[in-house]
Amino acid sequence: MTRVVGAVLVISWILMGLPEVTALDIWINQHTPRPLWLVNASYFWGFVFGPVLGAAFGVGLTALAAVKRDPRLWKGLVLFALCWATLLSRYLFRRVRPVEYPQWAYPSGHTVAVAAVAFTLVVLTNRWVIPATIAVAVTAASRLVLERHWFTDVMGSVLGVAGVGLLAALALGLVTSGRDVVPHFRRSRRSP
Repeated sequence: MTRVVGAVLVISWILMGLPEVTALDIWINQHTPRPLWLVNASYFWGFVFGPVLGAAFGVGLTALAAVKRDPRLWKGLVLFALCWATLLSRYLFRRVRPVEYPQWAYPSGHTVAVAAVAFTLVVLTNRWVIPATIAVAVTAASRLVLERHWFTDVMGSVLGVAGVGLLAALALGLVTSGRDVVPHFRRSRRSP
């Protein structure tokens, strides 16, 4: 069942990237509030939560894997790299952005980076689901506020990372089912 969910997510990611821009994209772009404080907060968030976070996480995970010599951490690094590599699909989709910008829009690089960190962290620790989800959502919203991406750019980023991540985690033996990705809240509450 987990393979099917992963495959459906990957197919959805691909299909979402095919249209140049949808009516929903245009509507959301026109109706997104952009007060100065929110734009400034989005710039700050994007500086920290994006490629910088992804690179720091990759370096940190590499160092931790080397020190601990834990094969699971090395597999986690491969998982992270495969999730982040979904960004390279932007050269296939070649979608323009809402504003003039020198890179393609689909998928969103910031959203992919944060989603890749979030997915890998949840798989490796079996924790942090809610903070990881919030970080991805706020990152996606910040890209819309700054008009760097369309709505389908950020949604497609999440679908791509989740789909590729789920299939990769299965292939690497990091999970055996989707249940492995979601923490067992009751059990963790009873643990000391």
